[in-house]
Amino acid sequence: MRQSRGIMDNRAAELSSKLVRTYDIRDPFRLCQLLDITVKYISTKRQKGLSALIDDIPFIFINRNMSEEMQRMTCAHELGHILLHREVLSGQKPLLEYELFDIRNAAEYEANAFAANLLIDEEELTDLLHNGADMVTAASSLNINVNLLMIKLLMMRKDGQPIDAPFTPDNAFLGSIKDKADSI
Repeated sequence: MRQSRGIMDNRAAELSSKLVRTYDIRDPFRLCQLLDITVKYISTKRQKGLSALIDDIPFIFINRNMSEEMQRMTCAHELGHILLHREVLSGQKPLLEYELFDIRNAAEYEANAFAANLLIDEEELTDLLHNGADMVTAASSLNINVNLLMIKLLMMRKDGQPIDAPFTPDNAFLGSIKDKADSI
């Protein structure tokens, strides 16, 4: 999986955009239902989620001890793995998430780009920013973590939009289960 981030951004963005156009929704849980992906809730102390193929049936497991916002971001991220990294899952090796959204790993970065593009409506984000919202306020308004917002902004800037991204997302953001959608 040695692809450049630009290629991964494009692949993740195209797939998530196609889903939004096809189903007219951004809710990853509803998309899982429509795509016959089973979502189960588990209780763990550290693990946020995982995706796996069991008898060739796609499953997403999400820690029920997290906030709804974190569960939604985790589901979107794991949905990205199911749709973009099926070859890894086919090897009977589930993708376990301890530090969700680690951008140092290519597969994790691509799942992040997928989740950011799926969960964040570009028009809504642009309106928030043009109306004076800062990054934290925009993230809070969109019920997402500010680091996921930054991934979306960096993708928009790469696509030629005049976006001033004030920082690069933290490599291991959302490492704590207690993170809320608007925490930095």
